Amino acid sequence: MEGPGDFYATVDVEEVVDGDTFRAYIDGEKIRVRIMGINSPESGGFREEEDWGAEAKVYAKSKLEGRTVNLFTDPGDPAFDQYDRLLAHVVMENGMNYAVLAVAEGMAHCYILGHQELTIGDTLRKAERLAKAEKRGMWGSLNDE
Repeated sequence: MEGPGDFYATVDVEEVVDGDTFRAYIDGEKIRVRIMGINSPESGGFREEEDWGAEAKVYAKSKLEGRTVNLFTDPGDPAFDQYDRLLAHVVMENGMNYAVLAVAEGMAHCYILGHQELTIGDTLRKAERLAKAEKRGMWGSLNDE
């Protein structure tokens, strides 16, 4: 099976780092995976913890850690970022894209760079509008912007 980008793999999520990053093994090598299309609040570690960072990490652990997921890169985007993390879409065992679910639940922001045309960009934007309107997750604790 192939994904739409240049890379596809099925992996077991070993450790969730925060709401948008985890570690997994690919071909025997432990790598960090940065989930495409989202940015979650920081949960501490190298950066100062932000509001909802701990909740986003717990949420990601509940959905991803110890589970098998499918990873694929987005067409036209680099496979790795400046921190040597694999940039990938994450599809869970139930067929749901993790980024869409996390944004819809208010556990992450839609994060699409100006030059990107992500395959799920419109879906992520709609999910964020809905989460904000229904004050889900972090949106329930923030003032209207």
